[in-house]
Amino acid sequence: MSHPLVIANWKMNLPSKGISEWVLNEMISSNEEKDFEEKTSFFKFMGVCPPISHLSELKTLMNFGHFGSQDISRFQDGAKTGDISADMIIDRGCTFSIIGHSERREFHNETNDVVSEKLKICLEKNILPVVCIGECLEDYNNGDTLDVLENQLKEIFSSIISENKLIVAYEPIWAIGSGKTPSAKEVNNIHQHIKDIVQSVANINDINIIYGGSVKRENAKTFFLEKNIDGALIGGASLNGREFLDIYNDFMETL
Repeated sequence: MSHPLVIANWKMNLPSKGISEWVLNEMISSNEEKDFEEKTSFFKFMGVCPPISHLSELKTLMNFGHFGSQDISRFQDGAKTGDISADMIIDRGCTFSIIGHSERREFHNETNDVVSEKLKICLEKNILPVVCIGECLEDYNNGDTLDVLENQLKEIFSSIISENKLIVAYEPIWAIGSGKTPSAKEVNNIHQHIKDIVQSVANINDINIIYGGSVKRENAKTFFLEKNIDGALIGGASLNGREFLDIYNDFMETL
């Protein structure tokens, strides 16, 4: 898989007009001047994480980009009702997985230790991990962002040794779905801090840092122009194929 990535995270949603409309009319037809070979190359930095139940339908319609899971189990197999294992998402054609999203932490009580277990499984199974971290509004207002992120990173990455590439997604919890974002310059500096911390506590050869949290067409390019922002993890805006494609095109213009 190429790096970095601009990822559509549909969460527990589907595009309002359906998957076929999202792909055929909002994605492919908007780039109809490109032949398929050019499409494959052009979309090499695009990832899509639909609900796992709709992955096969999406793959049938969309023969470019990369497909990912919104989460994996920290267990390999066994009596774990409702979990989806790493091998299961690989069988479905996924090459990457989001882990540690703030919504998993909030609604499923996932801790940094659990995220670390999932990270190890991803690296073992050669799945590209997209490790989410972020601070709450109180921490941000108190000026504690870097301390909170450092604690998360140390608990997740300590003693990790891998030649595999990985992605960290910085998603300030207070920005997700709120329409509020930190400035691009601020995010750029935070990303440099994240990279420094990960490389100080883990032996990782290659790391990209992407941003998530109310990314939309109006602000995406300001983030992509920054040196340390390697892509985006996009929620609500990704449910509209045209808007997601516009964001992706803005990203490609900055490479």
